[in-house]
Amino acid sequence: MTTSAAARPRAAHRRPAARSLTPGPLTLLRSVTGLVTWAWARLGAPVAGRKVPGTRVVAVVSLLVGYLACLYTIGQGTNLDYSDAQSHLTIARRIFDSKAPGFEQLGTVWLPMPHLLLAPFVLNMWLFSTGWAAGILGILALSATTTGLYLIAARLGLGRAGRLATTLVVLANPAVLYVYTTALTEPVLIMCIVGGMAGLAHWATSRRRMSAGELAVFAGIPSAAAVLSRYEGWALVMTGTLLVLIVAKRRTGAWREAFIMAGGYVMIPAAAVLWWISYNWAIYGNPLEFMFGQYSAYAQQKNITDGGLLPTKGNLGLTLTTFHWSLLETVGVVVLALAPCGAVVLVFRRGFANSTLLVAVTGSAYAFAVLSLFLGQTAINNDHSLPSTWWNNRFALTALPLVAILAAVVVEEFTRPARIKPVLIGVLLAGLVVQNLWWGEDPTGRLAVLAEGRMSAESTTNSTAAARWLKEHYQSGGILMDESARGNAVLPVMGIPLKEIYNRASGDYFAPALKDPAKYAQWVFVNVEAGKGARDSGPTDLVYQAIVANPSFTVRYSVAFSTPTHRIYERSSH
Repeated sequence: MTTSAAARPRAAHRRPAARSLTPGPLTLLRSVTGLVTWAWARLGAPVAGRKVPGTRVVAVVSLLVGYLACLYTIGQGTNLDYSDAQSHLTIARRIFDSKAPGFEQLGTVWLPMPHLLLAPFVLNMWLFSTGWAAGILGILALSATTTGLYLIAARLGLGRAGRLATTLVVLANPAVLYVYTTALTEPVLIMCIVGGMAGLAHWATSRRRMSAGELAVFAGIPSAAAVLSRYEGWALVMTGTLLVLIVAKRRTGAWREAFIMAGGYVMIPAAAVLWWISYNWAIYGNPLEFMFGQYSAYAQQKNITDGGLLPTKGNLGLTLTTFHWSLLETVGVVVLALAPCGAVVLVFRRGFANSTLLVAVTGSAYAFAVLSLFLGQTAINNDHSLPSTWWNNRFALTALPLVAILAAVVVEEFTRPARIKPVLIGVLLAGLVVQNLWWGEDPTGRLAVLAEGRMSAESTTNSTAAARWLKEHYQSGGILMDESARGNAVLPVMGIPLKEIYNRASGDYFAPALKDPAKYAQWVFVNVEAGKGARDSGPTDLVYQAIVANPSFTVRYSVAFSTPTHRIYERSSH
């Protein structure tokens, strides 16, 4: 049938209008609400075999929080406040950018894993000089840490409240977030410890009998990474091996099976230890260089002890007081009050079950840190220590996994009764909010880690100013400096390719440059505090010693920039 001409316009008029491709506000609200509802349900869902519901939710949220933290601290420039943070960035870049590049640049002062993980990111000079290289690694480490704690809590049988408590202990703490934006070793160490513990938790709670090979992959590899991050990782492996022996013996009743499983767990970490000893032997001719060498903790602590500045050595009371004040001024009153309650609840509810032993192993790094302080292997100072100053307070973060899990246990216990659950959750959240508001009034005075960072930045104000001046004026010609001297760990701020610099890491190039600076370097960067009678000018500036002993130096060089503690010389053109 044909359509009349008069009817055609009406047919055209009935055609539906084109729909807008942009969703309306109501549609967006429904989508967001649906996503939040889905995520909330996943966070409370039971564990199903290898999969733990909610893991991706926690990982993504942690990535976002870490990114925001980096935007703030790197924007403020406080991520480079710690001299050690700049040293770690420098070591990582020296592997490929140096007068003598290679893996020997890893040195022996610090274990190599943090620097190896930083290395790909410091390839870019902008990422290196701004500290974003460490920020990127820190974002990933923060996500891995919170996700690992969430997995452990879920494997322990905790519900939504307990699981979220572990993540809030980390993500709601400005001191923790700050450290994860820096190049300090704590982010990598804690990430690896939590990774190893998550693997052990999976094995210890799995209904399926896992093989020794699976245990090696899921727990042994991250534990080996912890071994190569800091020596707290060695304590994790020792206690973790004991845990595997006990749990396997309980399950099978056979010591043979127990030793097979323990061997599966420990073989990769043991290989990591052997590699580190072999590295020290090959590079320094001493397999124990990391323990007793010139730059070892032993040598550093001996100087502190000889100066009478290590009162915690052999004093258990002062050791516990000093360490726990640092812990209190890092994790806060709320979390530290919940943690011992969680320990009591755990033992009361579960006795010495496998899950209780697992949590105990989580505290191995904490126990190691306290023991090291008591034996005089480390030093920590805060506003309640002797002497009163800020030093190494970030070491208290080794207790973070333990207090996070214990706080989660007690939160789970308190929120079991349905009637009072909303009230208790509200009280706990209010406590965290009040704690953060109190911190926010004076963060660098009330958070030990931030206070120490501020003190470190203030102590290097002059060297930082000198480094920035040289960055603006340097064109070419080489720089002679002793990076190991007090205040001289400023190479990221300087932002100049490390192959342009003659320093202790330059191998055979450094000694000739010290003897005849004018032949090698147009610029000389020195700490001059020793020449002004300073009692504590830190490690000797070898460059300063050399130029003072060189009568022709002032003829060939003139002062280009000067501060009360640092001076930059430029070679004269004539």
